[in-house]
Amino acid sequence: MQTKIKKTYKYSSDSNLLKLGSRVAQNMKNNVNFPNPTPAQTAIETACQDFQSSLNLAGRNDRTLSSAKNDKKAVLAGLLDELAKYVTTVANGNKTILLSSGFDVTGVKSNQDLQPIVGLDVEVGLPGQATTTIKRVTGAKAYVHEYTPDPITPNSVWTSETVTDRQHTFGNLQSVVKYWFRVSAIGTNKQKVISPIVSGVVQ
Repeated sequence: MQTKIKKTYKYSSDSNLLKLGSRVAQNMKNNVNFPNPTPAQTAIETACQDFQSSLNLAGRNDRTLSSAKNDKKAVLAGLLDELAKYVTTVANGNKTILLSSGFDVTGVKSNQDLQPIVGLDVEVGLPGQATTTIKRVTGAKAYVHEYTPDPITPNSVWTSETVTDRQHTFGNLQSVVKYWFRVSAIGTNKQKVISPIVSGVVQ
């Protein structure tokens, strides 16, 4: 039987769809097997970020926000459907190439998924410093701590530090400036989950 991409993500929970989308976006980045993905890898990455943001807001039990979250979820699922067709065509049944995309495939047991990051603490104590902290993510082998100055735009450039600790302190930040922070946990096989985005004004 030919190896195929599992389409169960269409019916998965919010957190599982977000985890899959983030993993696919990470795996497709600079993937030599898929030089011209359709849709683009950046489109999947942006859809994941938009869905994560709407998911955070929907936690306030507002029906309008919940509906907006479902809209973002549908966008992400639709983009994954399009990408799955492209990946299937290019891979032509090759299991190794299919797996390199980050999608789950038939006949292969998935690695343990990383749990979603539900909170991020940002401490702005000493002048020019900010410390980001999340709860330890089981299965994570590294953490990527990032910041970018306000406001966040599609062209925002994130400064990142990859460490093995769930806590990290940034120095040499500008005083009395608002920054946005986020942390990603990286697992085996390039799994990735991203924290909510939190702001803080550096002293």
